[in-house]
This record gives sequence, C-alpha cells and structure tokens, in this order.
Amino acid sequence: MDQVDEVKRKTDIAAVVGQYVVLKKMGRNHKGLCPFHAEKTPSFMVNEELGLYKCFGCGAGGDVIKFLMEIEGIDFIEALTRLAERVGIKIELKRGDDDDKKKLLEILDLTARYYHYLLTDHAEGKKADKYLKERKISKKLVDTFNLGFALPEWDGLIDYLVGKKKYKIEDLYRCGLVNKGGRSGYFDKFRGRIMFPLQDSAGKVVGFTGRILPELSNGEEPKYMNSPETEVYHKGRMLYGFFQAKQVIREKKQVVLVEGQMDLISSYAVGVGETVAVGGTALTEDQVEMMARLANKLIFALDADFAGTAAIKRSIEIAERRGLIIKVVLITGGKDPDEIARNNPNSWKEMVDQAVNVYEFILKSALEKYPEGSEDRIRKVAEETIPFFAKIEQEMERDRWVRRLADALGISKESVSAEIDKVRRGLSVTLKKYDDTKPKRDVSRESELVRMIIGWLVLSGKETVEEVKKWFEGIDIEGAEGKALIWVLNNREESATTELIDRLPKELKNVVQESLMMKDMDDKPEKRDVMRLTGKILREYLEEKIKRLQIEIAEAEKEEKTEIAEEKYLEVVKFNKKINEIAAILA
Repeated sequence: MDQVDEVKRKTDIAAVVGQYVVLKKMGRNHKGLCPFHAEKTPSFMVNEELGLYKCFGCGAGGDVIKFLMEIEGIDFIEALTRLAERVGIKIELKRGDDDDKKKLLEILDLTARYYHYLLTDHAEGKKADKYLKERKISKKLVDTFNLGFALPEWDGLIDYLVGKKKYKIEDLYRCGLVNKGGRSGYFDKFRGRIMFPLQDSAGKVVGFTGRILPELSNGEEPKYMNSPETEVYHKGRMLYGFFQAKQVIREKKQVVLVEGQMDLISSYAVGVGETVAVGGTALTEDQVEMMARLANKLIFALDADFAGTAAIKRSIEIAERRGLIIKVVLITGGKDPDEIARNNPNSWKEMVDQAVNVYEFILKSALEKYPEGSEDRIRKVAEETIPFFAKIEQEMERDRWVRRLADALGISKESVSAEIDKVRRGLSVTLKKYDDTKPKRDVSRESELVRMIIGWLVLSGKETVEEVKKWFEGIDIEGAEGKALIWVLNNREESATTELIDRLPKELKNVVQESLMMKDMDDKPEKRDVMRLTGKILREYLEEKIKRLQIEIAEAEKEEKTEIAEEKYLEVVKFNKKINEIAAILA
C-alpha cells in the first residue's frame, strides 16, 4: 500500500468533513447540507467505510483528499500533507515531480515580474504604458493584475532567463514561453505585446495572454495570443481574474462572467469586483465548478454579438446542472463591457444590477432575430427558445415561459406546451398540435431506481442475490447502471462489501459506490427486507418503462408504424407479466 492509500485509510472522512459540515448519522451514511452549493434539503452524503463523499444535488464527490482540495482551494500535495500530519504519517514524497513543477512555476513567476518591470520601469515600455493609460488602465490596476510588456525582440526573454538567470531553454519551452525555430533553435513566443499573467486560484502564474501593441502590429499576427497547454496551465480550468475577484465573489455570492482581459479590468475598475473572464474559450464544467464553490448566481456579460449570444446558450446547461441562478446583462451603448465601463462607469454597474433572467434573454434575442413579418417566424423562434424552456424542471416556472412565448407569437398556450413536452421526450420542435395527455419519460428516476437496487444487492449475501437474479431475466436495463447491476448479479460472493468493490471493473466502480451512498441504506439488511424492497423498486422501474413504451406506441400509431407499435406492445405485456410474477413471490 502506498502512502496516499495509507493516509486515506487512516483518515476518518466523516471527522474531516464534519469540520465544515454539520453531519447526522443516517444508516450507513452521514448526511448534511452540501458545502459546494446552496441547498435547504440535505443531499450531501459521507460514507466512512468507502472513504467517500457525494452530493446528490450538485454532483460533487470524491475521497477525503479531494474534499480538502475543493473546500480549501489547495493542491493535491498540500491536501495530502495536511491529512498525513493529522494521522501521524510522515510523507516521503518523491520530490522530483513536485520540485520540477515548482521550477516551472518559478520561471513563470520571474517572467511575469520581468514583463512588469519592462512596462513600469524600462524605456521600452513607455509606448505600452501610454496605450494602457489611453484605455484608462491606471497604475493601481497595472499593479493589481501585474500587467507587463514583452519586448519586440526575438530573444529578449531568452537573454534574460537563460543568459542571466541560467535557466534551461528546454524548461522555457515547457512553460510555453518560447517556440522552436530560428537560427538559435528557439525564439520568444510573445513579442511586442501587453502581457496579462494568468494566475490560478492561489495566485500562482501559470501562463500568459499577450495583446499586440497596435503600433507594433504588422497585420499578420493575431491580436491576442495565449500560452499553450502545459504541465501547469490548462485553459479549461482557468478563469482570468479569479484570484483577484474571489473574495468579492464569496461576499456577494455572485460572479460576473466577461469574455476578455480588458473587459474584466475595466469592469473591476468601476467597482464590479466580482468579475472574471473566460478568456475567449468555451465555458467548461471545471470553470463553472470554480465559480459555484463561492457563488450561487452567475451573470453572463459576454459581447453583444452573435458569438457572445451563442456562447451564453452553450453554457446554460452546464451552469444549470450545477444549480446556479443564471442571469444575463443586456449590453447596450457599446460593443462590449470594456467600452461601456470606460465610457460610462455608472451605466455599466446599472446594467449588471439589472441583469435579466436567462430565459428572458433567450426569448428577447429570438424575437429580435426574427421580428414581425419574418418568413416562417413562429417556427424559427420556437426552435431558438423551446429547447431551453423545455429544460426548466420547475413546472410553474416552465408554465410562465410557455405563456410568455405564446403571447409573443400570438399562438395558443396549448401548442407551445405540446412542443415543450415533445422536446422533453427527446423529439423535435415542429409546433403541431396533438394529444398530450400521456406521461413523459423520467430518465433520472429510472437511473435512481436501478442504483437503489444495486445498493441493496451489494449489501446482501450471495444467497439473496441468487434468488433476486431470476427477476431480471429478459429485462434489458440501459446505461452504466444496467452494466453495474448485471456485474453485481453475476459476481456477488460471500465476501466483504469493500472486497466486492475492489473487484469491480474501473468503469463501474463509481456507479456502485454512489449506489451505496444513497439514502435509506442500512448496515446489515435482512434478506426479507432486501427481497421486499428490491421487488418494490423493480416494479416501480418497470412501471416507468411501461409509461415510456406507451408514449412510443402512441407516436408509432400516429405515424402509422404498425409493426413498431406491436413490437413495443409486446414489451409492455412482458413487463406487466414480470410485475405480476414479482408480486406473487412477495405476497
């Protein structure tokens, strides 16, 4: 056993988590309010036996090391070291990799200070300094964000770091600071640019963005240039300005997301200190996670153009899945936040304060894109809006937007509701009226039911599992849950739960572990209870399948696909027969 496993084995995860969350013992698990998202009903579970935590609300989960990393915002080594000290283990780290990473970070930090010196104290930086002042970037802002300037020379940074500081050119290449080529084999990547150091959440410089100084541009190089992915820089886990903004974000419980570095600095300058920049990349789950740990509201303030609107739409699902309230700044009076904040600071702050509900933004954008008189307007507006409205889980909220869309297009509320329900069943938007009295599929509920079955069977002995196994003959359960259930049914031996989990295929382990962390899991369930509960859950699962099949039968009949309808009807008969068989066994 290596030291990481030893630390995890000896650490009481409930005790560690209990320092941040009030936990209550519930069967096999401890339960509390999730520290990673706002909730009123506890959905956060901690399992001492497995050494894991899981929130069934936002999806956060992992081992005790990950918990400490996430809650404290520290890296793996620091979290491991803290936990090791807690249980009296002296960590004997292989310092090579850690020391190597520190060397790269040291080079990047020194580079940032070198660029900053050139901008603020060197004659070569005067033109860049003048440009920033024209953009209303003060000395205080330059210092706060450690802005710098890269010389227009091909080897200015190389001369400094290799010639004077004696670092290896290969390490500069690993940092993304130089490119291969030229007579000497390498040349500076950033030349003649305003430099924006990219800092991680702890403030360490991990990369750079460089904006070409207009008067040094030859018209061929890109306006902005970013560091490549390196051992220490991963753009999908990076938000520019997050280090400077995190305290304000934590206090206000909201974050304003802009596109570029200049947008952020200008917004920050006029008092919107909770601003961060996505840096021109598509918003990722890691970036949303960073923001969601500190805030419960995400305010999009991307550029007022087609690309900005499209980026907001792409990001909605990721943000909603994390449980964030989503709003959008309606940008007017300028092309981007930078221009508005510089020219009219009060106007920018008012726009942020008056940010609208994301669905208001989607509806408004679609109606503006296809105004009255546009060809095929109803269909096009429906295609732009209904896929988003269909994802609203709260029925009253969804109904509100159904009415808004119907009123805006001058059509019936029933036709919009029908299309939304159609999308929720995975079908297309056509805006045709039809009978919608049939139930819709609830995929999440089916998944939850299967996981409950898995949990009960893992906690049971081989004899119980063998008796239950025949109930699943002829039933095809979809997805990872289905694969995990089949594996448990075929591989349950008279061994401890932890031994079973150790034998699980890697791709199924997470499903089984989460199944054991669901509510109402007892330590030592009786055979009769397992049989009764598994039967009850399986019946409910089959009833959900039957509801879905009935929808599909109705659709097939409507489209006169008789063979498909008959095939699905036979499945309904089979599932009803299985339900009756289970009921008879348990009677």
